[in-house]
Amino acid sequence: MRDSQGIGLRYFLFAFLFCVIPIIFSSCKGSSSAAGVTSPASAPGSNGGTISGTVMGGLTPVQGATVQVFKAGSSTPIATALTSANGTFSITASFSNGLYYIFATKGNAGSGQNSQIQLMALVASNASLTSASFTINEMTTAAAGTSLYNLGLFTSSGGINAPVNNAGASNAIAIYNSLATPSGALNTSTGLGTTTQNALNTLANGLASCVETAGSCSSLYNAALNGSSSSASNIMVAMYNILNTASNKTNIYNLAFPKSSSTGFTMPSSTIPGGFTFNNTMPVTGTAYATGAGSRGAAIDSVGNVWVTNLGTTTVSQLNSSGTTLGTFTVGTNPEGIGIDASGNIWTANFGSNNVTELNSGGSTLGTFSVGTQPRGIAVDSGGNVWVTNFSGSSVMKLNSSGSVIGTFTDSNSPFLIAIDASGNAWVTNWSTSNVTKFSSSGSVIGTFSVGFDPVGVAIDQSGNAWVGTFASSTVTELNSAGAQLGNFSVGPIGGEGVVIDQSGNVWEALNPGNSGNTLAEINPSGILLATYTIGNSGSSPFYPVIDASGNVWIPNANSNNVFKLSGVANGPEFFPYSGPVFPY
Repeated sequence: MRDSQGIGLRYFLFAFLFCVIPIIFSSCKGSSSAAGVTSPASAPGSNGGTISGTVMGGLTPVQGATVQVFKAGSSTPIATALTSANGTFSITASFSNGLYYIFATKGNAGSGQNSQIQLMALVASNASLTSASFTINEMTTAAAGTSLYNLGLFTSSGGINAPVNNAGASNAIAIYNSLATPSGALNTSTGLGTTTQNALNTLANGLASCVETAGSCSSLYNAALNGSSSSASNIMVAMYNILNTASNKTNIYNLAFPKSSSTGFTMPSSTIPGGFTFNNTMPVTGTAYATGAGSRGAAIDSVGNVWVTNLGTTTVSQLNSSGTTLGTFTVGTNPEGIGIDASGNIWTANFGSNNVTELNSGGSTLGTFSVGTQPRGIAVDSGGNVWVTNFSGSSVMKLNSSGSVIGTFTDSNSPFLIAIDASGNAWVTNWSTSNVTKFSSSGSVIGTFSVGFDPVGVAIDQSGNAWVGTFASSTVTELNSAGAQLGNFSVGPIGGEGVVIDQSGNVWEALNPGNSGNTLAEINPSGILLATYTIGNSGSSPFYPVIDASGNVWIPNANSNNVFKLSGVANGPEFFPYSGPVFPY
């Protein structure tokens, strides 16, 4: 039984990091109506305030820039101002729950009017203004884009989505503040590693090539491809492409390096920085809630309650969305896998007693049904059938909703976990043979496909691709529906356990090296490592994460006997490729 975890926290900044941020922009948000403001407040922490500051292009003030305040998720500005001849502005806005940012467009950075300028900074969350004065420049833009991208709030067209909850807004501000200061400088006081600093400086200088010289943005746009041959159309899309397409790294660095002396954003050397990987600790904290011994599996029911299997006991724990224990219910011996059907009934795979248990939503036992030897993984398909992997029984079994076995399918490769795709096919990880088997809905083997060493977790994305976490090879493998390998992506340390996918297509994997880790990795749909999050203390041993409708990620920690909640970091609820079971929100 594997447990894995490890590593601290970092983001992947592209191979670069940032992505962008803004708004929908295209023409940069443009527009019109600057909504009315409330009475100004000069100090942070209030629900309104007057924000003063300066828009800069590197070391040069930007005069005549349009400065607007937006709430993430809206394309209508709540306040608007213009910068003076020395780039200064003053703008008053009111704030409520949510995330707010300043977006500066157009203006003259010393070489004439430049309609392509797009710069930004994050300024407030949940009615709290973080500072009364801001410099907005290429560094704040890079930092803001990185923060939003890593939290799944930035779109490929340059739009900014609203966080799913207040915690998400707070997380975005916390990450942003760890990267840049309100004065527009790189924040070196938060322990950013050299590689991270190099990456941020490189991106800022790359953006400066467009901001500081009117009419010169084609070099940036042509260097920032979208993964094929299409160049960017504006600064925000360029940032997204830089973050999302690792092959742009050399082009961006070559573009950025000559700008260093004129922008003040220090470049590392004449050599492209390797990796562009964040190695700082992500400033997103979570909360641990006590469950039972050896917590392994988790599932979310239709009202947001979290059900956790306690492998070291004969119980499952039920917690509400706030982490309060609602009940502890007896099932079989050593429960591990868990699934919920369309009726809200809970099914557990009991590793030590060779059976599965069905509970109703109140925790009462509806039935206990014999399966094979050491059942481990469990999944419910759209027809209400329950699929179970028998780890030492060399088989996968299919039960109907009444618990009767309606199929037993041979799998002699230590079948581990299981996921069902939109066509009703079952994808099973095979621990002992470094591959996955795809079964049709009737149990016929469609194919067996190679992945990394010791595969454990598997999940299906919106395109029907299977993502497989591997315990011994520190990678996540992506397969298309035909089983062809689309990529083998690094997540850091070894010890991959459960895998779950959110509504943005980001892949989340618990990392548990040596069964004593404490890390959760986030990968975007292109396989780029966005971030790693610390979940509990060293040695917590995380297993099979799940995501609720509010974007909270819940991770059972076996060695700590708890479930850890990271609030507002994902776009929830987790993605299921079929309708019906689980998450009928």
